[in-house]
Amino acid sequence: MFYMSGGDKKHDILLMESARQAAAVSDDNVAVTVLHKNSGEGKDEAHNGTHRYTAQNGVLTEDPTFDSGEDFPITDPKELTDFIRWSAEQYPNRHYLLVIGGHGKAFVPYEDEDASAPKTRATLYDDHNYMSSAQLGNAIRQSGQNLDALIFNSCQQGNIEMLAEWEGTADYLLSSPFSIPDFGYDYASLIGDLQQGRSVEEALARTAHRAINLWQEFHNQEKCGMVTQVSRIRDLTPLWETMRQIIGAMNSSIEDRNFTTDAPAVYGQPYGQGYARALVSKYVGDEDDFFEYLRPYFALDIVGFFHAAYVQSGNMSLAPYINRLDEILADVIVTHRQTNGKHDFIYLVFNALSIYDEELDGQLYRECRFDKLTGWRDFYDSLSDFVYNYEEECEILTPISEHIVGRWDLKEMFRKRFNEWIPVEDFSGGSVMIFRPNNEVVRVIKGGEFTRLSIIHWSITEGNKIKLTDFDDYAESDILQLAENDLVFMETNSYSKVKVHFQRANDTDRTLAERMVGKWSLSKRYEKVNGEWVEVENLPVEAWAEFLESGLLNSYTRLFSTSEGIKSDNIPWRVHEETGTVLCVNPADRVPSFFRIALEDNDNTMIMNHSENFNPELEEQTTTEYKDILIRN
Repeated sequence: MFYMSGGDKKHDILLMESARQAAAVSDDNVAVTVLHKNSGEGKDEAHNGTHRYTAQNGVLTEDPTFDSGEDFPITDPKELTDFIRWSAEQYPNRHYLLVIGGHGKAFVPYEDEDASAPKTRATLYDDHNYMSSAQLGNAIRQSGQNLDALIFNSCQQGNIEMLAEWEGTADYLLSSPFSIPDFGYDYASLIGDLQQGRSVEEALARTAHRAINLWQEFHNQEKCGMVTQVSRIRDLTPLWETMRQIIGAMNSSIEDRNFTTDAPAVYGQPYGQGYARALVSKYVGDEDDFFEYLRPYFALDIVGFFHAAYVQSGNMSLAPYINRLDEILADVIVTHRQTNGKHDFIYLVFNALSIYDEELDGQLYRECRFDKLTGWRDFYDSLSDFVYNYEEECEILTPISEHIVGRWDLKEMFRKRFNEWIPVEDFSGGSVMIFRPNNEVVRVIKGGEFTRLSIIHWSITEGNKIKLTDFDDYAESDILQLAENDLVFMETNSYSKVKVHFQRANDTDRTLAERMVGKWSLSKRYEKVNGEWVEVENLPVEAWAEFLESGLLNSYTRLFSTSEGIKSDNIPWRVHEETGTVLCVNPADRVPSFFRIALEDNDNTMIMNHSENFNPELEEQTTTEYKDILIRN
């Protein structure tokens, strides 16, 4: 029985060709039925409509009584049920093998807009509609027919969640957890094996071997890897019981400590850290390995994960359960073949390291049968919560208020992802925090090529927490480490964790912005005339500029002893460390102004170059360059 949906113009032809090749070798003992929906993307009959066929003795005959209607709902489970029943009516009292052909996808929980119950994307595709793995399993059960085999001529049908949905629908399952080539399996040879009296199990195993032997060429040319396997799925009760035992044992031991000394397990570390490393190692694909090119996203091999968790954690108590699992799998798996000769992609399991269904807190996943049988999602949530909040204990010198005082350079920044601290991309560093005994913090902030200063306040709160206050706003961080030369903060918010690493620095390693701090009085002024600097004789009676650690600039100018001075307060400023260009922005009009400075005489003399673009006497735009000499007060 072939139940197929082309999905697109190219696959209309090749899927139907698979059925035609099977029909061509049919005889009195082996018959073929076909229901095939075309994509509608072509102009002729080969790409339009839905057709139903029977085949016997090499003759493929279309059923003239079949009325598919205008748009046949091939992803409707009822239609699959009806097709299985119709096929059995055409050829009663036979052994039945059902082939599902079309585009498939790996198991991913999602919610249908028109359905209150969650579904699992898989099995069969038709114009953005899918028949879920659970729906397919129920459709087979509703037919009342006992299937000898369920075969998927579609990609990524190897998740263990699917296995749970299809348990009991057939004796055997032939499928692949990876994407497969368009030409799928050799059904003519499969039928030939059955005609020669071979058992269904042997015929399916031979079909899997033939497929890998042919698909090996993709691997040999380093295009991609291929996987296929045959499983016994009539009764998987021992498999679920053992997996529940393993998952339960891991869930209850997340916080227990490892006492083995064999790497990669870490002596004294909680088992949960080892479980997390194992999970990440199986989830994260190797982008440089062409074999994994067709591997599905959001999945990992659950059997490989259990083995890796045992080694990574050092939890010796898992050994009996995992050994029992291997014994059960030896009975479940008829054959498993990979083009790389390994056995590390047996049954894939959905992994919530991806962003899917996080908003619903895993409720969609908990509706699938596999999770109800094993408790996988509860374990994942417990593990995720533990490793996300777990931090190794580091040295914290006390009292904190004394040892934190000093200058600290920011060296590294990380974000937490599951159990790992991932370096922040494009982090340039260079910022500084100077903690003072009076609970002030001078922040030296480098943004792009400019440096600016600001002052906030610090206080130590309960435990090893530090509170940084900027006016009415504050942020509270955990102090993870305070050593002689290392300081590590961790800030946690509703959606992420950030860790910053500072190293102690010398007070002499000051930036240009810090060296500018202070009050500077005008001593001399020069004007450029015909390319030469000429000293200006009539200086203001009083003129000064004060650069504050708060990142603000105050200035004052009084031209004559009898006049009132002009004062500007609280002008934000920043300086380019390489060129000495100072950028000021007046908050009143947001208009930027620039001048350039240089420090001389052991930072006691400031050379300030600036220009005047408007001459009030001439009432016109001009460009007059000045050089001021300012002395530190």
